[in-house]
Amino acid sequence: MPTIKDVAKLAGVSVGTVSNVLNGNTNNAALIAKVESAMQELRYRPDATARNLKNTMSNEVALILPNVVHPDLQTLLSAAETELRERGYHLLLKITNNNPVLEKKSLEQCLEQRVGGIILYSDTHPGDVLKRVQNECPVVLIGKRGKRDVMEDSILIRYEKALEEALARFRRQGVREVGLILEREILHGNKVMDIYAKYYARPDHVHVVDFSKERGFKAAYELLHRNPDMKALITSNYLISEGTRKAIQLLKREDVAHVTFKEQNWIEDEGRYAATISVSFRKIAESAVRKLMGAVENPHTYEPITEAAEAELVETAPLLAGLDRARGAGVPLRLAMFDSPAAHSLRMLSQLYARETGVRMEFEMLGYNELLDRLYAPESRRGEIDGFMMDITWVDGLAKDGIARPLDGLIDEPASYFEDFVPGTVKEYGMSGERLYGLPFMSGTQLLFYQKDLFENASLKKLFKRKYGEELVPPSTWAQYNLVSEFFTREYNEKSPVKYGHVGVQGPSVYTTVSFLNRLWAYSSDIFAEDGSVAINNGNSLAALKNFTKSYQYVAKSPLKSWDDAVESFKQGDSAMVVLYDSHAVDVNDYTKSKVAGNVGCALIPGRTPVLGGWSLGIDTRSRNPEAAADFWVWACGNPSAIPGSLLGGSTLRQDDFARKDLENLYPWKPLLTESYAISRKRLVPARYRGRRIENEIYNHILSQEISDAIQGVRSEEEALRNIEERIRALLRSNSSETGGVRPAE
Repeated sequence: MPTIKDVAKLAGVSVGTVSNVLNGNTNNAALIAKVESAMQELRYRPDATARNLKNTMSNEVALILPNVVHPDLQTLLSAAETELRERGYHLLLKITNNNPVLEKKSLEQCLEQRVGGIILYSDTHPGDVLKRVQNECPVVLIGKRGKRDVMEDSILIRYEKALEEALARFRRQGVREVGLILEREILHGNKVMDIYAKYYARPDHVHVVDFSKERGFKAAYELLHRNPDMKALITSNYLISEGTRKAIQLLKREDVAHVTFKEQNWIEDEGRYAATISVSFRKIAESAVRKLMGAVENPHTYEPITEAAEAELVETAPLLAGLDRARGAGVPLRLAMFDSPAAHSLRMLSQLYARETGVRMEFEMLGYNELLDRLYAPESRRGEIDGFMMDITWVDGLAKDGIARPLDGLIDEPASYFEDFVPGTVKEYGMSGERLYGLPFMSGTQLLFYQKDLFENASLKKLFKRKYGEELVPPSTWAQYNLVSEFFTREYNEKSPVKYGHVGVQGPSVYTTVSFLNRLWAYSSDIFAEDGSVAINNGNSLAALKNFTKSYQYVAKSPLKSWDDAVESFKQGDSAMVVLYDSHAVDVNDYTKSKVAGNVGCALIPGRTPVLGGWSLGIDTRSRNPEAAADFWVWACGNPSAIPGSLLGGSTLRQDDFARKDLENLYPWKPLLTESYAISRKRLVPARYRGRRIENEIYNHILSQEISDAIQGVRSEEEALRNIEERIRALLRSNSSETGGVRPAE
């Protein structure tokens, strides 16, 4: 096995020089090239163990768990391993089986193995041994029990508030008997019993059991057998709940509401639990690693603090609850849809709706321009459509041109139905003036997606720093975006592990226009001024367009023509970054379809100027069955449909979907969506020109054609901007003369 001395000899340098190159302590390009060439020829790899011994700190972190059977602990393990790996640490796993003796032995073994830190999940609080370990090694303690008089680095999982909320709800609903089946650790300090006594003073209805399905079954069977009036059970972990469900089934007591302590998972929860008392073990793992890294990397200034992880009561919304024979049963609904993952997801779900209500659906999947042409079809064909998807930029025009029907009188939902939509989206997605024409259906905000390992690779970070004098991080400006794209394009950097810096859509289409608007707005420019005049031809717009055309030096030469093409390209793993709408990114993290799955990082887009996109569901004014269409749209956009729709590849504007913990692995970008929506902007034309497809002509044709020509070098950026301004002014003059309107300002 080659040594550092062998590398130094072959490179013709000293051992100290090799060490400096390995540790990033030199910017001498010639020396770096010599050393790296020698390392590659010898197939030398630095001895991490030796380096750790020299630094007296191991890059190994121990995670001590009671078991890996419980799904919550599986999540904790997976998330902790990912967080540590991304920081350059290895994970050492130890299992205690809830045995205090094994727990103490595991802690002592960790010291013997000289780990860099320990994350311990424990409810026994192993006193003296833990104190001794803490003196030699940073420790973060996770558990349901804690000592308030002890200064320690810990995360205390708190279930009391959520439990009390569940008991209070049962009390308000008139439930007279509620049973508790709990593991012993939950009872620590008698707080649980005090809370229970406030609402149900029946200590004989509380069973304490160990951590198993079998004990859960026995306790539940006894409680339900002895108490025929008992209408609710609360269980304190997933395994106990499994046994409890079996008892409910055998006794045919499906009327008993079951609430359990577990992470949300719609597939498991729907039809099984009335609600869950849930904490995110993924977030607990992230917090634990963050705290431990603080102690490891800043030992002189870091201070141990106890944090609380508060559980939430999350009610389960049954997908088909309340559905009955609907208005229009037996008459097929004809629906014109934009061919997208969300539309295909709804088509699959519609079979359930049809089964329950007797309403059949006929879906027509169309491309972007095909759908718009369909909606503006001659009067003789208009009656063929009952409902349709509409791009949010079409709403005003479809309303003004008498194609979209106001939903007043068709939808009579309580205010609570609209409250859970992302703030502002009901107005932006469905309203024209003061009237509602559509329900928000398919989400549409942009995020930056990137391959995480590229930005975490120590060698690449050093190379980027030497090359540009800056840190390699996900870009926050478009200038940085081009710089990072250049670095990861092999044509400009032979050491790039990927071929291209980013994925770029090309060609005269709305996709190219939207990508340019990200730059245009970030450079403090726009198409129209506040007074409605055309104002795109200015210095800031020119800087934005030059940045945009330059970025196409760092993309694959074969043109991609849609977001779907961009997704497919990024999934192949040949590009470092891509900007996508969340609704099109559903397969990016699917291991069966994507080579970058599990390695997807996400951030707000550079410049923080996402273009608001997305689709709503409307009803044609000529529909022969508007009531049935309205009923189906209300169900399709409701909370119960949001989760299964997302799992089938669709998207939603429901905030509950963004916050759900069971979707964190599937769509790790969900937590960013609310923030991105808050800064998203809608592409518009002045109010007096809306309708008659003016928006479509400006954004889908004029802008996209001129920008595409600039990208291809057919004309300069200056010429493209002049042409855009002249063509838009001509279009608006023509529209004004046709309608007798006001001429646009020159």
